[in-house]
Amino acid sequence: MLPRSDQSQLLQRLRVGATGLVLVVFLIVLASALFRSAIDEAPIGEDVTSVEESANVALANLTASNPDEPLAELGISPGTAPGNNATAPEAP
Repeated sequence: MLPRSDQSQLLQRLRVGATGLVLVVFLIVLASALFRSAIDEAPIGEDVTSVEESANVALANLTASNPDEPLAELGISPGTAPGNNATAPEAP
């Protein structure tokens, strides 16, 4: 059996170690919750309709490209300027 002072020192070390371990686990859970809430949050300033409109305009540019430009048909280089042949979708 250990002497009284050694036993109390051992228990003190166990308490400090357990407290530190609980604190580290708590900080990890807190950081995980904060990052998860930041990921689930909607982007600031990005409107879904404007993203869809720009995607539709890009698609219209690809389909309305000049047949004399084979690279533009493949989407490697731009065929026309965004405002020339592209038609923006009408808002309902």
